[in-house]
Amino acid sequence: MLTPSDVLSLPIQAHTHDHEYHQLVIVLDGDTDFDIQGQGQQLAPGGGCVVPSSEGHAFAGLGENRIMVVNLPIPPQQAITQEEYELVSRMFDQASFFQLNARLKLLATSLSGELEQHPEDKLLARACGNTLLSAIRHQLTETDIVTPMTAGRRLDIDKLDQYIDNNLSRRIQMQELAQFCFLSVSQFHQRFKEKMGLTPHQYVQQKRLKHAQFLLANGYSASQAASLCGFSSQSAMTTLFSQELGISPVRFQKLYLT
Repeated sequence: MLTPSDVLSLPIQAHTHDHEYHQLVIVLDGDTDFDIQGQGQQLAPGGGCVVPSSEGHAFAGLGENRIMVVNLPIPPQQAITQEEYELVSRMFDQASFFQLNARLKLLATSLSGELEQHPEDKLLARACGNTLLSAIRHQLTETDIVTPMTAGRRLDIDKLDQYIDNNLSRRIQMQELAQFCFLSVSQFHQRFKEKMGLTPHQYVQQKRLKHAQFLLANGYSASQAASLCGFSSQSAMTTLFSQELGISPVRFQKLYLT
């Protein structure tokens, strides 16, 4: 059964889906990424988005986060009249992002607190959801609240760098990086190469090589450096060293530490 409203945390790994009901999302704590049909924004507390039914969207939490979701089923629940439904559903005519004013941000925080206190109370969940939908409906036409959707998702290299650095000790799939950026594999590969002049694989390998040099210069053994930098083996690291630097890792370390 569809939950009228809920408070939850988004996973760090990006997820993509769609559903046959409208959804209002409000960020309570932390930062999140939302992408609706290829158009996305990073949302901070007080930010939110309107997701019409059947609109494909992707989402991910950027560390610890809490969001409140309000789901509006089609057809409407019995607890709301057809006239009320028609009024509220107009806000889902198109996808959009918004920033709540201080009053509505406080309202969302208060209602989410009630939901967390009584998570099994379906009557409360409907009441909180309907209250929030009704209050925000009056604000979504104000220019200081509504934020137009972006024309396309910008490739955030700084954020991507941080993700790669945090996962450098293991194998990183290109599909994983594409999902992190809310892009298809082909879109990600094309945009990344246009921006950086390297393929994603080449870029990750360069970061592995640079980190390996740092570790070797600080006394780590070649086998330790290979493991900590995510190389499949010490020989794989040696091969890359020889290709890029013209020297083996062991020789590099001896020269550096001499």
